[in-house]
Amino acid sequence: MASSTSKKRSAPDSEGPAVITAIKKRRRTDFGCSSMITRSQTLSAARNAVLHTTELLENILYFLPMKDLLFAQRVCMKWRELIQRSIPLQEALFFRPKELNVFWRLIKEPDMPAKLKKASRKEYLEDWSGEILDSAIPNPLLCNIGLRNRSRVYSVLCDVSQSATFKPRPSATHATASWQNMLVAHTTSREMEHYFEYLENRKDAYVWDVYCTSIYRPRQAYGRNILASVEAIESEGYFVNWESHEVRFPGVCFTTEEELQMDEVLDEV
Repeated sequence: MASSTSKKRSAPDSEGPAVITAIKKRRRTDFGCSSMITRSQTLSAARNAVLHTTELLENILYFLPMKDLLFAQRVCMKWRELIQRSIPLQEALFFRPKELNVFWRLIKEPDMPAKLKKASRKEYLEDWSGEILDSAIPNPLLCNIGLRNRSRVYSVLCDVSQSATFKPRPSATHATASWQNMLVAHTTSREMEHYFEYLENRKDAYVWDVYCTSIYRPRQAYGRNILASVEAIESEGYFVNWESHEVRFPGVCFTTEEELQMDEVLDEV
């Protein structure tokens, strides 16, 4: 009699498919997180590589707005040291004179807007007409340029020196304050004039005197020079009107960094 062989069968596992699905999902999720972490680490490494490369960091900082560049010194010691030793960054902050050596000739054509065209230094030195001007870039943190002074044509035709209003007296007057060590402007001009009003008797507020001093080497005209002129008058007991400060640049037209790269520019009216 043949004996029948009994085979044991395990009961179907109702949780099997769910467990397998969960494992697959977990693997996919783990892989996705791992990919994101790897990508983040790569980006961080790339960013750190850029910020730790002196030349690249210098170029990035150079294109920051001036006030942001000034505050960037507070980020860390490395940034501070770089900004303090970098010639381009020191020039951008007006801590160091910048050689402009750009001269402009006024071009007037009938029924056409006036424009400025670059001239050579030789042409500038030989010009007696007053229509070839030196360049100056006023410090935007120290000076305001009025609407009248945005027209170089007006200045040339009316023989009026371009001028900028010196901003109100800063609260920080200590010797290490940044503004005191900043140049008033980048220029190769031989002269700059500083005007301001002062009051001899505060009781008579209708009689203001005007003080004028000429700075014959504007490349050395720092904020502290402006402050020294004021303090000299104040030490004599006079009241100085800080809203009246004006710096004038004879034979100079205001320009910008962008215009220095151009051969000719239209004048603003």
